[in-house]
Amino acid sequence: MLGVLALAATLALSACGSSDSGSASGTVGLQFVFIKNVQFAGSYFADQNGYWKDQGLDVKMMAGGPNLTVEPVVTSGRALVGITHTAQAVKAINNGADLQIIGAAFQKNPFVLISQAAHPIKTPQDLPGKKIGVQALDLPVFEAFLTANKIDKSTFTIVPLQSDPTPLVTGELDGIMGFYSNEPNFLRIKGVEPYNLLFDDFNYPLLEEVYIVKKSSLKDPTKRAEIVKLMKGESKGWSDAVADVNKSADLAVNVYGKDLKLDMRQQVLAMKSEVDLVQTPDTKKNGLFWMTDAGIAGTVNSLKLGGVDASPTMFTDSVLKEVYADKAAS
Repeated sequence: MLGVLALAATLALSACGSSDSGSASGTVGLQFVFIKNVQFAGSYFADQNGYWKDQGLDVKMMAGGPNLTVEPVVTSGRALVGITHTAQAVKAINNGADLQIIGAAFQKNPFVLISQAAHPIKTPQDLPGKKIGVQALDLPVFEAFLTANKIDKSTFTIVPLQSDPTPLVTGELDGIMGFYSNEPNFLRIKGVEPYNLLFDDFNYPLLEEVYIVKKSSLKDPTKRAEIVKLMKGESKGWSDAVADVNKSADLAVNVYGKDLKLDMRQQVLAMKSEVDLVQTPDTKKNGLFWMTDAGIAGTVNSLKLGGVDASPTMFTDSVLKEVYADKAAS
């Protein structure tokens, strides 16, 4: 799974051509973890509204997909900043990668257990006796979620699931594990109202869709200044994105992801869902992407439940403190 909006995943390879593989001279690269859909609307606004250009920064937005790993692109220097999955970044750091996590777009864990609203699964304690579809790649996360809630997986049936959530529509399954901005909206388009049990609400918090840079870049005054400028543009861009979901979808469908032939309705619904993940009381207080001590601690604990050994030292708000220095001083 780990890629938001898997409905468009079959188009991913078309977005991963050689033109997006690196940055030209005089530019800095921003490597996405997935294709150019509404998931990266804030970056589109930053580009469209000149937030990077105003700071003298030329940013090349580089598409990703299921066959691309963000971490090597950043460590090789082809991208100054990468947007990736938290567990993936932590595993790379544990394997010796010179990386640091400097922010998180999603303040809430985007993983959900989805059921039909007519037959909702409202708590983990409702699982016994049910049939739940889980994709193979998501199984470690799902099992960690069960551990966090002290649920014995032998009390219900886990069914292998492909990316298509249709078995929930047909009633073959009672629930499926998915992504908050993806499968629930697929169901809505199919005329089925979903009930979303957010992992974040049940002992499994996770800062997700994190921004990573090379640790050595943070020590280089020139590169650090570029990172701060890039993140300032991202912050302004995402402020615009959460304020206008329709424009966000329009930029994805008709401009930056035009070749992907994305569905406008699905992109609007996805962006509405993403606002719930991006904007929280903490970000309103501290700024977008901010990682509180509590958020980092919860993330470290959740990752460890899934067998990923994370440490608070892998996360830093030092760049964001520079991004929001004017706000802090006011």
